[in-house]
Amino acid sequence: MVRNRNKSQMKDQETSTEDEINEVQLSKLTELEFRAMMLRKLNSMCKDMSNMSKDIEMLKINQLEMKNQQEEMKNDISEMKNTLEGLKSRVGEAEDRISELEDRLEEINQSENQKGKKIKKQEESLRELWDNWKRNNIRIIGVPEEEESKRGLENIFKEIVTENFPNLVKEEGIQVQEAQRNPK
Repeated sequence: MVRNRNKSQMKDQETSTEDEINEVQLSKLTELEFRAMMLRKLNSMCKDMSNMSKDIEMLKINQLEMKNQQEEMKNDISEMKNTLEGLKSRVGEAEDRISELEDRLEEINQSENQKGKKIKKQEESLRELWDNWKRNNIRIIGVPEEEESKRGLENIFKEIVTENFPNLVKEEGIQVQEAQRNPK
């Protein structure tokens, strides 16, 4: 019975948490119970140690993975920085080119404005030359003023051209645009 009681006590003790055993209860245990409890504790501690060593190995593996990831992240960050620097330099170059193009465009616009002004001046000069050329292209001398006032300058001119150049009047259909008397 003592053995049964010891076994039952052992089972009770196993079910109760062994961490809560105080000194009084420890002193009541038999040597066999005490040894059994110590063996259970040692086995439990061995299991805990084994679990801890597995956990430590897992932590080491995780730590290595994290270091590798950290290195990869550092490399990625370095690549991003390099890419960003490259983009910054390209943007700077593009801004410089845009500025140069804007300056050239301004020069071209000024040049075009100057060319436009020159063209207008040349057109005016051409118009003046044309007007001057049309005015004095035929000069008739020797027509008395009385005859001019009776028949008109245009009619006199038509008669002179018809008498001297009969074919020209028929072919070309020459018309007088303007007739003037030059001062004496």
